[in-house]
Amino acid sequence: MKKFLILLLSITLLTSCSDDDDATQEGDIVGTWVLVEANNIPGYTVNECTGQSTITFNADNTASSEFFSSVEGECVSETDTGNWSSSSDSQYTIEVPQLGEVTGTVAFNGNRFTFRPNDFPASSLTFQRN
Repeated sequence: MKKFLILLLSITLLTSCSDDDDATQEGDIVGTWVLVEANNIPGYTVNECTGQSTITFNADNTASSEFFSSVEGECVSETDTGNWSSSSDSQYTIEVPQLGEVTGTVAFNGNRFTFRPNDFPASSLTFQRN
C-alpha cells in the first residue's frame, strides 16, 4: 500500500506540460503546487499533515517535491527531485526514479491540475497553484 502511494506521489513529481506554454495561460505547470485532493488511493487522504505536500516545477524541466505523511502519529516529510517533459497535449510520459517511464494524463482546471496515471486510472492527485 505504501509503495503504491509513493509510486503515485513520485509520478506526480515528474508530471509535465510543454515548454512553449505562455506563463499566464491555464496549463502552465511551472511554479509551486500544493496537494489538495487524493482520490481512490487506499489508506491515503489529504488532511492537515498531507495537505502540506508541495511540488515545484522549474522552467528548465527540473522539479522538486516535499511530501508529508503521518508516521506513528507524527507528520514527517520526504523530499525528491526529478525531471519533467511533455509527450502530447494531455498525455504525459514521465521518468520516475527506479521505475522508468510512466504515462498518465494531466488535466488543468483554472489554478489546479489533476494527474491520473494510465496504469491506475481510478486514482488521481489534484494540486493547486501555491
